[in-house]
Amino acid sequence: MKDWIPLLQSLIWPIFIALLVFAFRSAIRTLLKSVNERVAKGDHLEVGPGGVKLRAESPAAPSGEEPQPGAQPALDGEEPVKSQPHIDVEPLSRFHLVHTAHRDTSLDRGDYRYFRIRVFLEGEEDSDLDRVTKVVYYLHPTFYDPIRTVTDRATKFELTTAAWGMFALRADVHLDGQPTPLHLERYLNF
Repeated sequence: MKDWIPLLQSLIWPIFIALLVFAFRSAIRTLLKSVNERVAKGDHLEVGPGGVKLRAESPAAPSGEEPQPGAQPALDGEEPVKSQPHIDVEPLSRFHLVHTAHRDTSLDRGDYRYFRIRVFLEGEEDSDLDRVTKVVYYLHPTFYDPIRTVTDRATKFELTTAAWGMFALRADVHLDGQPTPLHLERYLNF
């Protein structure tokens, strides 16, 4: 019997793990199916000493030919804006650019995964935005009409568009009674 004890001890963990897998087989099957679907969609799976990581593939480096300038899909209500000169000034700390982004598969083109982007202006106080007359946004040069002007205070001078890659957005904030606009920047990541 003494000879059987080490054998039984070495079999306890494999038997315990097998029982757990059997007991939770439907949950494990669902998990594996979910991981398989995400990998099939292009998400990145990493398994190593640091553990298991499943993350969305970066939309900034898609495969295939890069879309030509103007290839970004126009969203409803977007209108072309004529170019205006850009003036660099120091940003005023009372104003900030804010953005949100969410994935929209209906806009995808080939391997390029598009996101709906929303950029708007925030002030330290809500009343700070009452001084703003317009915001001129400078998008990446590959956008159709990369310079866009927004004058709607009710939406916090919101700009909506779609993009497949991350980029630095610049904006000139024009204030009532000031001859030069304030220059703000925000890196749009998603």
